[in-house]
Order: sequence, then C-alpha cells, then structure tokens
Amino acid sequence: MKEDPISQMPSQYVYGIVPSEFIVPSDLSGVKGHPVETCVAGDFAAVVTPIEDVESLGTPDDLLAHSAVLDRIAAAGPVLPMVFGTVVPDAEVLTDQVLPSMQDVYAAGLRRVRDAAQFTVRARYVRDVALAEIVSENPEVARLREATAGLSEEASHFDRIRLGELVVEDLRRKAAGDSDVIVNALAPLARETVTREAGHADDVVELAALVDQDSQQRFEQAVENLAKNAVGRITFRLLGPQAPYDFVGEV
Repeated sequence: MKEDPISQMPSQYVYGIVPSEFIVPSDLSGVKGHPVETCVAGDFAAVVTPIEDVESLGTPDDLLAHSAVLDRIAAAGPVLPMVFGTVVPDAEVLTDQVLPSMQDVYAAGLRRVRDAAQFTVRARYVRDVALAEIVSENPEVARLREATAGLSEEASHFDRIRLGELVVEDLRRKAAGDSDVIVNALAPLARETVTREAGHADDVVELAALVDQDSQQRFEQAVENLAKNAVGRITFRLLGPQAPYDFVGEV
C-alpha cells in the first residue's frame, strides 16, 4: 500500500505573519536550529520552520529561538507574532485555509504595527532603599520592625505577618506614584502603551510601548534619563526593539 503523500508532509512551526514580499535572512535559524521559511498565500505569508518531531518542542531553548526569530524579523519590517508553540499539521493548512481566511485581520494588524517596534521597560525598586523609605514614612512599620527584631519567628509570628502586609501596601502605594511618573514621561513618545500587571511586590511598573521608528532614539534616551534620576532607588531594564507582542490582539 502506498503512503498518502500528505501524511509525509512535516508539521509547520509558526512564528508569525508578515507581508508576502518578506524575504527570510539567509542566516536565520529557528527552533532546534532548523531553517526558517515562508508559506505564502495572497498578500501575506506565515514564517515557519518545518518540523517532524513536534513532541520535542517546548524547551526554554525553543522559546529563545522563537523570540529571536520574531525580533530579527521585526527589525526588518512588520510582523504579527504567533503564540509560542503554535504548530499546524502541514503547509497546506496555512496556504489553503488559514492565510486565505484571515486576509482582512492580518491587513489590519500589520497596519497597526507598521514602521514601529515594541520596547519593554521594567522598573523595580532597590528593595533595601524602598524599605528604608517605608520605615521612615510609616510609624507603624517602624514600631513593628523594632518589636520583631531579635525575636524568633514563632514568638513574633502575628507581628511579622502584619509587618509584611503593611510593607506590601506601602510598596504598592509608592509604585502607583512612581509608575505614573514613568508612564507620563514615556507615553508621549509611543504610538501605544500597555501596562502589565506587576509580578513582584517591589515592581514599580512594566510598560510595553509601540514606538515609531523615528521616535525610538528619543524613547531610549527618555528611559536613560529616568534611570539616571532614580539611580540607587529604582533600577530600569529596557528590552527592544522587539516584535510587537503586546499589540497584535488575536491572530
């Protein structure tokens, strides 16, 4: 019995959607070190890596490769990133079904991000400095800190719980004011911004910004100025230019 030729086609790992004229850089490699290609239909193309061992996907190295491919593409032109781990059974699913049915959605999405890239700003308190500020500003925190000093955790259990609650509350209060300063300084330099939910008590803000190409140098300088003004108190990390992960909606 002959095998069905379609059953022999490799699955396609999908990174994102680009205009049909996009040319993959010759030195670009994707997940598992495999080549990166495009599947074209109509005005758009899916950037893919053919892969046979789908079950092997999902490692931290794969995530790094996924992000590296998208960020490299974003440096050259607009791209709509797919969620990490997106796989379709074969190329025909993309060229015959997905791409033809999503032309209007992809057109709108690529217009939204054209000539721009994402920058992500992460600001976090220097914990010891922030705690010192809270102790000086909140007499109850100062009292509980002194009351629990030198006592065992068992002997000071409830005071320590209350102390922790007050510190978290005060960190959030401080972050609300400091994040406003950061967002107000950066938002005018961006086409769009998204504020992500804080993941740690000492996070000030995590801001994703879609920045036009001609504003990117000014945006980076603005972040540098904020970092200089807050040196020793707040640390800043700037990622970018990146693919517009936070600004593509559902694709």
